[in-house]
Amino acid sequence: DLTLSAPASVAVACTLDADPTEVHLVEGTTAATSHTLRLSGLLSASDYTCAAAAVCPATTAPTTFSFRTGDPAPGLVEVETTDYGGAGTEYVLFNSSRDCDYQYQRLNVVDRQGRIRWWYATPQWVGPSVEFRYHGNDQFQWGGGWDPNPLGAPRQVDLFDGERYDAAVALPDAASTDFHHDGKQLADGRLLTLERVDIDGRFDGFRVRRVDPVTGLVDFDYHSQRAFDEGHLPRGQGGDPWHANWVDIVDDVLYVSLCNLEAVIAIDVATGDFLWTFGAGGDFSLTDPQGNPLGANGFTQCQHGLEVTLDDHLLVYDNGTGRGYSRVSQYTVDQAARTAVLDWTWTEPDWWETTLGDADYLPDGRVLVNQGHSDCFSSNRGDRTTIVEIDPVSGDKLWQLRYVERNLTAYRADWADPCALFANSALCPALATRLEELAPVLAP
Repeated sequence: DLTLSAPASVAVACTLDADPTEVHLVEGTTAATSHTLRLSGLLSASDYTCAAAAVCPATTAPTTFSFRTGDPAPGLVEVETTDYGGAGTEYVLFNSSRDCDYQYQRLNVVDRQGRIRWWYATPQWVGPSVEFRYHGNDQFQWGGGWDPNPLGAPRQVDLFDGERYDAAVALPDAASTDFHHDGKQLADGRLLTLERVDIDGRFDGFRVRRVDPVTGLVDFDYHSQRAFDEGHLPRGQGGDPWHANWVDIVDDVLYVSLCNLEAVIAIDVATGDFLWTFGAGGDFSLTDPQGNPLGANGFTQCQHGLEVTLDDHLLVYDNGTGRGYSRVSQYTVDQAARTAVLDWTWTEPDWWETTLGDADYLPDGRVLVNQGHSDCFSSNRGDRTTIVEIDPVSGDKLWQLRYVERNLTAYRADWADPCALFANSALCPALATRLEELAPVLAP
């Protein structure tokens, strides 16, 4: 809180004593006598020295003050990182929970040194399989869960003020709805659910709804009973024979990952019509970049954490359940011609996880891959959850984060632009430039 003797805009710059290159810069841009500015992304148990000054008009010398942040909360995930050269500076987001003990779930934001910059605890028993992203303007979103239950309705969380919106508010049946494995915020701010439903009362299917958090309107509702009745999805013998684990809407098409069918399906949002199946035995022919036909092994074998782009790319974390190793792959999909090209794949030795996982594009086409691991049921016992950044052109691994403890798990990972989060001028060139501009008024 800053109080001035005359109206002015203000700036506060807080420098990490242990590393003077890390300076957090926040400003109040309106001319007023009273300002409240918020700092975020500071390291725990660390000393910071700050300078506060009136900027326009710059009428007085700056005021300096110091403080020490509190100790870290108990039970936070411990990680070790390796920079192989050429890695980005984006913050990395991931969830963590005790291996096969889902009493708690934490959402974490770390820098590239693996230091926690922010974390949030979800309700107990939601389970580890959640989507967690940053959408700018201090807003995070998460949703999903492991065992389907009402706690996984998509939610929005404010960086400073905690939970801001729960999609359950707009869903009158939320208390009896089984949300699971996904729940995301779309680019336009609407929220997308993934729900477990009964098919003919005999086995599990999926339902997807789109909710506007401003109006509360549910403007899209798709039940997989329709695809089953029309013959697009096979009958199950009980349990969860399709296992929907990821959904998204891109350019008015709903995409659904069905792990147990080793397929991705597409639904027209406007009509609910079934468009196609991408997978072995589906609607697409598949070749390598040279045009050579690929067999069934070229398609995915269970898949998690996909990404669909407007330029027809399909990025897939391919668990490789029958292949004996996992990989991340990019396909170029011509939906009209029903043809696809396997552009590239990336893997590394001793990577085979038949569950969990995620892949996301980073700026400049690099890819962030979460090799999610749960030791209690992993196909690769003794490994640890690992997040890597890769260059798909060169095939190089640029950066790696690995859990210290084997018995912690993560479902997905994502990233945040350091110019949009935490106001750390060490990672954002535009903020560094602004800090130089303010040097005359912030200097003692």
